[in-house]
Amino acid sequence: MATIVMENDPALRIIRVLVDPDSPPEHRAAFAEYIAHDVPDFESWADETLLNAPGLYPCRVIMVDSVGELHQALPGADGLIKEDLAFGAAELACAPRLRLVQHYGGRAYNVDTEACLARGIAVLTQRRRTNIAVAEHALTMLMALSKRLTEIDGMVTMARLRSSGFCPGAFSTGYTANANWSRIPGLRTLSGQTLGVIGLGEIGSELARMATGIGMRVVYHQRNRASVAVERASGAAYTRLDDLLKISDSVSMHVPKHVVNLIDARAFSLMKPGAFLVNTARAPSVDRTAMLAALNSGRIGGVALDVLYDEPMHDNDELLKLSNVLLTPHLAGGSRLNGLTDVREMIVRISNELRTDRN
Repeated sequence: MATIVMENDPALRIIRVLVDPDSPPEHRAAFAEYIAHDVPDFESWADETLLNAPGLYPCRVIMVDSVGELHQALPGADGLIKEDLAFGAAELACAPRLRLVQHYGGRAYNVDTEACLARGIAVLTQRRRTNIAVAEHALTMLMALSKRLTEIDGMVTMARLRSSGFCPGAFSTGYTANANWSRIPGLRTLSGQTLGVIGLGEIGSELARMATGIGMRVVYHQRNRASVAVERASGAAYTRLDDLLKISDSVSMHVPKHVVNLIDARAFSLMKPGAFLVNTARAPSVDRTAMLAALNSGRIGGVALDVLYDEPMHDNDELLKLSNVLLTPHLAGGSRLNGLTDVREMIVRISNELRTDRN
């Protein structure tokens, strides 16, 4: 029976459910509920996944949360599945049996790839569909704000337009076109504008590529500057945070969970008047009080949030009353099939690698 050490990430825990017979039944039931709205028959999906990964079940999975736990578990490990934990010389010294490192992401972040390959240890990556979906959602929200879709959805009759404060009316079509007969002002075109991406990780990089594809200029900031290769691939230029806030027409948040109140009253004061803010990362990364003040004063043009300060939100939340705020219920990652397909691909890849005769 192979032993796999796995970082204790919520999205990865389903692997233990699939391949480790000692996984608690309540964990299996929890995942069946978690995916049921997209995949009603969890057991059939699980069976099909294992059919494509022969020999991997049964497998012992050891979950680790820290460097110390990782070092303790590595001596008996045949494989490692990781996301944030580093894997370098110290970890290699603890892992005499190791045959593969599967990084849960498209870049082998925090992995000494050269040292692994020198030892004959395969380094595998997984470009995550969920990351792509979150980037798509962020761009969709930005487009919706730019076109005022939250305010004009269904505004196609004279009565509706007038009741919402617009002044619709046909133009003199003998001389002009009749486009925007609703006479809705303030529509924006993203092409040619500047998008500031805070955090050029895998989601931020996906968004940057999409934004450059529609003609936006992309700048980014994060604590440690990305490599030249990452900057080139994403089409994003590094800048200081203050400068990013000053020059960006829109700002999109892609920061880790420990970042709190990065966008506060001072940050809002630096933003371009009328700029948009999109947050699909963590709600606490933006100071809620400062954000409401910036919205109510007209300092910023609008906010789009997929991550909320209370989930679910309270019915009387002030954000629900603002027409230039777009709110979605933490679903940017899209269908559960995104993550499930990623997991299936990793399991198949790991199965193939562990079955490979290296002698």
